[in-house]
Amino acid sequence: MTIAFAATEDVLAAEATLTLPPAARVLYLRSGQVSAGEGRDGRPLPREEAVLCVGPLRLSGAGVVWGYEAARALDPPDPRRTVLRVTLPRDPDAPLLLRADRVDFPAGAVTPRHGHAGPGIRRLLAGRLFAEIGDAHRRIDPGEAWFESGAEPVVGRNLASASAFLRCMVLDPDLAGRPTFRPASPEDATKPRAVAYRLFLETIVTLPR
Repeated sequence: MTIAFAATEDVLAAEATLTLPPAARVLYLRSGQVSAGEGRDGRPLPREEAVLCVGPLRLSGAGVVWGYEAARALDPPDPRRTVLRVTLPRDPDAPLLLRADRVDFPAGAVTPRHGHAGPGIRRLLAGRLFAEIGDAHRRIDPGEAWFESGAEPVVGRNLASASAFLRCMVLDPDLAGRPTFRPASPEDATKPRAVAYRLFLETIVTLPR
């Protein structure tokens, strides 16, 4: 049994509307003014925050909305709005924990080698990073998204004066209120993380049908 987990980007022109099928979604207003809700009377998305919407969704306004969505893996991804999509081995009827946050890197920051207690998708807001994810090495520029399963060791290096990314993780409910960070070795556990975290939300949800 599996679920689909994706990073999305919805671009709305002046006074446009977009209707999306049921899912559990984390929304982040990147620019403009956009309202979100199930019906015609949506609420304006806040700036510099992430909000959770569960069920069918209607977006209206003019702007760019970055999102993360977890859904029952029934339909193929929509290439017009899907930035990155993965399939996770989870029971679609079982509750899951969605955690969304922002991670900021100051100049020269390097994380210790580490993993996490669950998978997640990151997307770079600003700056530039060099990431070692298992055996893969890549440079990450603004707007790019990447997936970490949590199992492979990761090192992140800031290549700019400051960098920041959005992150959404799909976790087991018993991780609520608990850190997911897992040092790769006792030596890595003694190293400073050198980054700052801002938690947006952490909510247990069941995927809508």
